[in-house]
Amino acid sequence: MPSQEPINLFVYGTLMDPQRVEVLTGKQFARVEAMLVGFERLESDREYPFILPSPGAVVPGILLIDIDPISLYRFDAYEAEGDLYRRQTVAVLVTDKAVPAMAYVGQAICASARQALRQQDGRRPSTGFCDAPTHARDLRASSSNEH
Repeated sequence: MPSQEPINLFVYGTLMDPQRVEVLTGKQFARVEAMLVGFERLESDREYPFILPSPGAVVPGILLIDIDPISLYRFDAYEAEGDLYRRQTVAVLVTDKAVPAMAYVGQAICASARQALRQQDGRRPSTGFCDAPTHARDLRASSSNEH
């Protein structure tokens, strides 16, 4: 039987907006400022933010507290989990204390291509291949138009 423990979700982009969270889930969650160490935030050429592991980097964001399974399912659909992003366990810092959380991390192919392009010519690569499929873009567009 799956765990019924509440999940904390670290967000660093569009889900930092409480109105967007409420439109997606119909709920408001407790939230605190948090920092994710060891990741960097990038933007795709369509301006969707994503994070990738990067030693020494820090990503500021918000920790949404006690996410229920239905809301997590809705966040997964919005973030195209498994396609655009991969939800994984991380530890974030909240007032210098490590707190377990989940976060949406850019897919591994993005990291490989980014590294290869930087080594090739030192420029920031386009991440167009990391953009959301049509259904995820539609979810993003509809939720941003609803508030």
